[in-house]
Amino acid sequence: METTTLGKTGIEVSRLGLGLAEIRDLSGRDGTDQAARVLNGALDSGINFLDTAECYGNSEELIGKTVAHRRDEYALATKCGHSDGLGGPSWTASTVRESIDRSLRRLKTDRVDIIQLHSCELEVLKRGEVTEELVK
Repeated sequence: METTTLGKTGIEVSRLGLGLAEIRDLSGRDGTDQAARVLNGALDSGINFLDTAECYGNSEELIGKTVAHRRDEYALATKCGHSDGLGGPSWTASTVRESIDRSLRRLKTDRVDIIQLHSCELEVLKRGEVTEELVK
């Protein structure tokens, strides 16, 4: 699989990545098995860029259950900032921190390579607290 450097990050990724919003609908043992086939098949084929989000249902959990043991083989991107299941408002510093921590637990990893704000409005960015939390 041909690779390239992702922007100015220095992260070497396959030119073809795997967007994982659609695995969110998989559930139960059969769903986990299907996710394992998709994710391991992609990695075995040379795809090394996985993109998910904390708001993509159980996508992060499925990644954690099926390929966490292969973590050094892929670059991992996720998104943060939604308050779904956290009990507070979206787009605050504390919600960003909590959603990142939750993602790390779900993904069964101690790191993500790229963290993104997902659908954040410009007014939120202008306040600065969310971007300051991302830098931390």
